[in-house]
Amino acid sequence: MRLSLRSKLLMLNAMVVAALISLSLQAWQALQVQQRSQARQVELAEALHLSKQADIVLDALRADVLSSLLIGQVPGLDAFTIRQRVHDDGSSFHASLISLAHIALPDKVGLQIGNSTELAQLYTAQAHQVVQAAAGDRPAAMAMLPAFDKQFKATRDALETQGQGLTELMRAAHQESATEADGSGRSLLWVCGLTILAASAFVAGITVVIRQRLRQLGEVAQAIADGDLNQRSNATGDDELGDLGRAIDKMAAGLGRMIGSMREDAVRASFGKHLADALDMADREQQVTRVAARAMGDIATAVPMELLVADSSQASLSRASQHPTAGAPGCGVASPYDCVAVRRGNVVTFEHSETLNACIHLRERACGAVSAVCVPVTFMGRAIGVLHAAGPIDAPLKAEQVQQLGTLGTQIGMRIGTVRAFAKSQVEASTDGLTGLPNRRTLEQQMRLLSSGDAEFVVVMCDLDHFKLLNDGQGHAAGDAALRVFSDVLRQSLRETDLVGRWGGEEFTFVLVNAQAGAAEEMVGRLRMGLADALKQANSPRFTSSFGIADSAQSRQPDQLVRLADMALYQAKAQGRDRACVAGAHSSHPAHAPAQSHGGSAAASTRDAAAPADVAEAA
Repeated sequence: MRLSLRSKLLMLNAMVVAALISLSLQAWQALQVQQRSQARQVELAEALHLSKQADIVLDALRADVLSSLLIGQVPGLDAFTIRQRVHDDGSSFHASLISLAHIALPDKVGLQIGNSTELAQLYTAQAHQVVQAAAGDRPAAMAMLPAFDKQFKATRDALETQGQGLTELMRAAHQESATEADGSGRSLLWVCGLTILAASAFVAGITVVIRQRLRQLGEVAQAIADGDLNQRSNATGDDELGDLGRAIDKMAAGLGRMIGSMREDAVRASFGKHLADALDMADREQQVTRVAARAMGDIATAVPMELLVADSSQASLSRASQHPTAGAPGCGVASPYDCVAVRRGNVVTFEHSETLNACIHLRERACGAVSAVCVPVTFMGRAIGVLHAAGPIDAPLKAEQVQQLGTLGTQIGMRIGTVRAFAKSQVEASTDGLTGLPNRRTLEQQMRLLSSGDAEFVVVMCDLDHFKLLNDGQGHAAGDAALRVFSDVLRQSLRETDLVGRWGGEEFTFVLVNAQAGAAEEMVGRLRMGLADALKQANSPRFTSSFGIADSAQSRQPDQLVRLADMALYQAKAQGRDRACVAGAHSSHPAHAPAQSHGGSAAASTRDAAAPADVAEAA
């Protein structure tokens, strides 16, 4: 039975329709698979973001705990603020991990998240304990630090393991998406081939067009599957092939946005981590500012930037560092609170320096109108300085660069504040609070370094005569004033190369470098005369002092020289005070200027010959 042309055409049309239906189904299935894959990747990206956020809050919580140890030492730092910050960071930490736990993930990763959550709860609890202890008992809080650091490391390791697991899941999802896209492309090509074969005898022209369009879609899909997300089909038709092309274009655009966002997150995280590592190795403020300059070059290669840092009085700003190649834009802000960014407490951007709402310090610059970004640099809520960048109005900094500037400002502020706090603590630990002289421990360290060389030196021990009677008779305030007057005379009498320190109580020790005992006797004579003159001018009770001298020719050991000088000092006390004695000599030298004495009987000529009562009375 012969089929009419119409029947044949109907059959061919039916075959074409069937083939097109099959093609549409394949395309729809491919689209569904891609959408599910895309949704899964978005979900995994959210999980990675939450994991990174938990990691950042982990470090912030540790910084809060370390800050609590400075309560009472850093002005403006109070226990309530620290506890509130620890509470807020702990809540954020817990919320990130709880949100992460609600995402559907494989059992292995789920167990890792559960482990991280348990460790985070323990870590947060220990943070609260340390901060609570630091508010009332700092030594106890310091004793808790090893356990806290151990828990920090365990939590950090768990978060890293968790992040690695999520990264592996993301990588597997990408691979699965690529495989599915490749399979979909092959299926589409197969169906297209059948369609072309069935209709080639009748609709050769149409088949060529269809083949061209399908080949184009296949190539675009394959290119996208191979990682070229800039490929587009540019479909314009209203048929199924047009819809498929637009779906592929939409899928490629979505994947491009997602991957771009992930790359930006990775770049920001990498910048922040590298910056934190570099600042962690900077022990002095000058090193911190050098790190800031290198970071400016990493953020933008040709945009002028500068870091302005306030002095200790917070009254003025000066440039601490600038962009290594582009230089400094020259901000005219004179003090921290002249800057609008510092007053607002956040990053401020200006698209055009000549607009009505632009900062007045940006206007009328020699280079013309500029766009600018100003970042406050703070530490524990106190303004330290300003990070300033200014560039052409037609090429402002990108949002990512502005965010990196904000990260730089935050980390620079924390590091400069920490370095300054530690420097202040070191000065306080090495200095006598009443006189401002180095304390005994510091002086002993300096003497050990001096004795290890070849230079000659003389150790002189001295104290104020009848100091106990002065304290008991006129009060401790008068005694403190006497100690300050004596320490001032010491500073004025010694050379810059000499060493001096308060040994304890009313006792002082100084070391004359490149000198012998004879020169020390002459210097002590001038010192006593200077003391008498200072007491005439100061509103302070009159007093005298006694001195014991020991030469490095007698011993190179600081401890031995101190003992010899101490014995010579007792000898001077026993011989009537207000004089100097040299260790090993049998003579003493009274004061060259008159000074008021509280009296006292002479004892034996040496410390060994003095009775205990005499020694106590002489002191």
